Amino acid sequence: MTITDSESADLPTPTGPMRTYVFRPVAGGRYPGLVLYSEIFQVTGPIRRMAAMLASHGFLVAVPEIFHEL
Repeated sequence: MTITDSESADLPTPTGPMRTYVFRPVAGGRYPGLVLYSEIFQVTGPIRRMAAMLASHGFLVAVPEIFHEL
């Protein structure tokens, strides 16, 4: 399945905005969603590949930068 991996959203938090990357199938429709809680090194190559793989199987995947305040 073809995906898009160039979307992001800034979610408001008490310590400032938290960038969240969104991976999703290109085809329209409704998809189940997942939050991929990354490791301490944020959105690395392996995390992006995992999110892309899950999105290619029909999930909308949100990957937040969990240490955004640092």
